[in-house]
Amino acid sequence: MTLAALRLRGALRSLAARPAWLAGSLLLLTAVTYGGYRLVRAGVTWIYAYPLIDTIAPAVTQRSLEGLFLMLMAAVLFSVLVASIGTLYGSDDLELLLAHPTDAARVFGMKVLELFVNAAGLPLLFTLPVLAGVGVALDAHPLYYPVSVLAAAALYALPVTLGALLALVLVRLSPAGRVREVATAVSISAAAAALLGLRALRPEQLLRVDPQDTAAFESFLTAFARLEIGWLPPAWATNASWAALDGRLHASFAALVGLGGLGLLLSGSLAHLAFARGWVRSLDTAPAARTRAARPTPAWERFLTRRLGAVGAILAKDARVFARDVQQWSQVIVLAALAGVYFVSLAAIPVPTQQFRDVMGALNIAFVSFIVAGVALRIAYPTVSYEAGSYWLAQVQPLRKRSLVLAKFLFTLPLMLALAVGLGVAAGRVLDLSPTLAFGAPLAAGFSAVGLTGLAVGLGAAHPRFQYTNPNELAMTPGALTFMGLALLYATLTTLLLARPAWTALQRPGAAAYWTSPEGLAVIAMLTALTLLATVLPLWHGTRQLTRFEG
Repeated sequence: MTLAALRLRGALRSLAARPAWLAGSLLLLTAVTYGGYRLVRAGVTWIYAYPLIDTIAPAVTQRSLEGLFLMLMAAVLFSVLVASIGTLYGSDDLELLLAHPTDAARVFGMKVLELFVNAAGLPLLFTLPVLAGVGVALDAHPLYYPVSVLAAAALYALPVTLGALLALVLVRLSPAGRVREVATAVSISAAAAALLGLRALRPEQLLRVDPQDTAAFESFLTAFARLEIGWLPPAWATNASWAALDGRLHASFAALVGLGGLGLLLSGSLAHLAFARGWVRSLDTAPAARTRAARPTPAWERFLTRRLGAVGAILAKDARVFARDVQQWSQVIVLAALAGVYFVSLAAIPVPTQQFRDVMGALNIAFVSFIVAGVALRIAYPTVSYEAGSYWLAQVQPLRKRSLVLAKFLFTLPLMLALAVGLGVAAGRVLDLSPTLAFGAPLAAGFSAVGLTGLAVGLGAAHPRFQYTNPNELAMTPGALTFMGLALLYATLTTLLLARPAWTALQRPGAAAYWTSPEGLAVIAMLTALTLLATVLPLWHGTRQLTRFEG
């Protein structure tokens, strides 16, 4: 049996261990992706039918597709570096695989494929319904579907290749034992450079419009259609997909697929060469020991332990581990940088009227919920599994599993609240929203933080994986897929509940007392009930399943 077949069989057995959850995960993901497909299909159909857009509809659709590709490619790029180091050079099963009577080149080829799945799997999954919606709305040639999917996969292979190559440089040159810290610094620098570069381009100069309703909207779309990024790879993927609508193969398709495929092959070959020649010296070498004088227990740690007992002790331990583990805290910075890129771009666009600003603010309410879901997948969901080899200590101690799960929730919640509410407040400030939406944006973000944190921690406790080769694979387990399906469902329901306040803000921008009216209080009550359901039920279920867990 080949190594790939062995790993595939192991993955299938892991999926089949809980068939009910697997079926539920697939059902949820199917429903969510189908909903995204229908939404994109309806949006493209509307654009082509709207009289104000007229002949620029193809250009508007192309620019929108380029924007999606660019945002998802940036998401992969900002997070792949630390994942590359953990997958290609720090996986716990790497020594065992290299001792196996299999060609080492195949081992690293499989590791590169594993890196691609872990880093780009979810962006590619979110891209598929968008491509399908565009194809069906425009009555695409059958060639469009395989070409567009291959172009998207090749596009996301480019940042994976870049991250793998940079990881090789870092494991060779970084100080002993500090490669992950250096990688995180590089990722943060790249995010900051993206922010500065975006401001240096000043794309808002293309969008200067006069504040006249119909004329401004048409001028806005015309300027948007002129935003060309043909020198960037996302435009290559868009051009390849667009040509395939008519059954043609664009030259950019061959260039993109060739570059992406060669990049992955080069990454695997160089990783193999690095191990064969002993270049990897930063991971298996500990930094020089430093003698430190004993210090008394900090006041904050004593306070947590005395006030909260076992829960407080776990909180104190998790705070120390979080501060020391780059794999955990770097995810927050990278995702916050992505959100910063989005909002800097948003603030630079001179939206012509208050009504247009409120439309964008209503869309941002849904966007923030999806951002929070993505952060929760990386930050909150793996918290129980991060106990890893030390979980046996919790099993032999007089520690209730309820205290462990509750501590994970309480530790993650402030981080999620700070990020989510910060995004909600920032959206209201940069867009200068009407009072109804200015209050609704942080309100929805706060509810999303609580509900999605409880959902993530609960499902992570219900599907623990204490034995993993690297932490990045936790985001692609059956439990993680279940969380993503339920999180997207929660975000959709939240958006639907807030549709009425958004519509009221569009009709009456100056209505500041909406949230104190009976209707506004009813919306808050329904959001509260939905959030409590999404928080308490998963935490209870996760505690119950963790109590039964033996390992």
